[in-house]
Amino acid sequence: MKDTTRREPLVVVLYTVPLLCEAITSALDGIAQVRAFRAGSRDPVGLLSSVQPDAVVVDDPLEAAEARPWAESQDLPLVHICLRQRTIRVLRNGDWVESPGASTESIRNVVVGSMYARGGVGP
Repeated sequence: MKDTTRREPLVVVLYTVPLLCEAITSALDGIAQVRAFRAGSRDPVGLLSSVQPDAVVVDDPLEAAEARPWAESQDLPLVHICLRQRTIRVLRNGDWVESPGASTESIRNVVVGSMYARGGVGP
């Protein structure tokens, strides 16, 4: 008998702003499992490699820069929330694609859209 249950995708959030992390976690409730880690710890790439998420969300430009090569090599969505500019950047085909607005709903839509667009979410 084939197991037809689908697991929820795993999103790792590397954050500097706890309130933003809580908002993302709430917005993805019922859509994805969220594992949050404070940004600025050593070796975020090692952490991501160990956790093996389906998508990564960061709110710090240094974390985005460190995670970028890993996300590209894994063909995973990397979403950078630019708090000062109130924009969201998504790494697509090696380039950052920026969109205005950084509401919780916008972040949710970008994360979910990126995961499903790449076809990487499934059992």
